[in-house]
Amino acid sequence: DAGTRDEWFLDLGALAFRDALTELGVADDIVHFELFEGGHHAVEYRMPPALAWLAHRIADRP
Repeated sequence: DAGTRDEWFLDLGALAFRDALTELGVADDIVHFELFEGGHHAVEYRMPPALAWLAHRIADRP
């Protein structure tokens, strides 16, 4: 989850990390990756969906 206009270019790091996971064979359903329109600030609206996704993934673990 990164903004396409991140002031510290964290979107590029996020893309590289996702690509490395793909190279290692980590399935797309294990990692949710999303680039959104925006920068690094005022992204509070992104937290509820991200935390909900994470909570469901943790809850589904045996």
